[in-house]
Amino acid sequence: MLSHSAVLHARAGRTEQLGGCLHGLGESMQTIPGCLGVEVQQLPDDAAQWLLQSRWQSTAALQAFFAAPLLQQVLDQALQQGLLRSLQCQAT
Repeated sequence: MLSHSAVLHARAGRTEQLGGCLHGLGESMQTIPGCLGVEVQQLPDDAAQWLLQSRWQSTAALQAFFAAPLLQQVLDQALQQGLLRSLQCQAT
């Protein structure tokens, strides 16, 4: 099993909109082969930050997700709408 975490920091005043995008992404990710689970949560220490955690059956499944258009579409939308200030990722 492989875990992937991303911390996304919303631009000022755009926290709820970014959260909506991430919740939609999380729901869609659940249908991807090899996805074992997804959690989206707002960080308690900083309401502008969101944590997207996912668990994958294999490295190949995670790489297939990164290569699929779904992630790119959601990130493009967040950038075009000015929702995203920063993004940090880590796989373990």
